Amino acid sequence: MEIVGKKSQGLSVTTLSDDKTAIISFNDRSLNFYVTDSLKEALKETINSKIEAGFQHFILNLDNVKIIDSCGVGLIIVANNVTASKSAKLYLSNIKPFIVKIFEIMRISKHLSIFENEDGALQAIKNINVGK
Repeated sequence: MEIVGKKSQGLSVTTLSDDKTAIISFNDRSLNFYVTDSLKEALKETINSKIEAGFQHFILNLDNVKIIDSCGVGLIIVANNVTASKSAKLYLSNIKPFIVKIFEIMRISKHLSIFENEDGALQAIKNINVGK
């Protein structure tokens, strides 16, 4: 029996060259088993290509995400590991409170830079860039 799931809506990427920042937004309402395989490759490819182009900061905007399962959490961890391994930094923004609670229960929130909104993450990046 073949499991037929919803195909991912993909990612949207906005770049801010002055701050060496890429904002990656998930277009899916759910980060779950059905969409994470294709998203994982797209996300890794996007991050790696932007790092090669000189980008150092990545904001994952989860504003559209209403549902997340363990596969979706794994996707966030993959993004965090990819950026960390390349000396880049990952920031999460616009996360629904219950998703933050999931991160806290799983004890991964302390390993993630979580901001209420994109502006908060961008301000943190500007503060880092000023210090350089």
